[in-house]
Amino acid sequence: LAADSQFLRAAESSTRKSSSWTYDADRSHLQSIMSEFATTHKKLTETQVKSSQQQSTAMQFLQHQQQMIQQLQMQLYGQSSPWNVGVAYRIPDTNFNLQGSYQQGRANLQLSCVPDEYAPMLGPNGFTNGVGPG
Repeated sequence: LAADSQFLRAAESSTRKSSSWTYDADRSHLQSIMSEFATTHKKLTETQVKSSQQQSTAMQFLQHQQQMIQQLQMQLYGQSSPWNVGVAYRIPDTNFNLQGSYQQGRANLQLSCVPDEYAPMLGPNGFTNGVGPG
């Protein structure tokens, strides 16, 4: 409505009184474009609302499933622990890395071999080969 009234004011102010030119076709074209825009905007808004409702429904379903899984775990394993702990330790002068974690009443221990790519640069006391008098 604001664009139509602004167009009407501008068209009337730029038309001579004795002119036979009319701006009715241009105004109706502007109104049809604004109507199409409003319809498209309405459809977009409806689609966004529908999408958010579907996401909300899916999230509620997943939360319900998670609660059911937790209840089943409590029935099978008893009360789960509220502690979550993780530890990692690299054994000095070796390529071995020891990792441990504890989550929801379950412990996990992992030993892995991780090569040190910078070993040639390190001496027996740390970073010594690359440092020298300038």
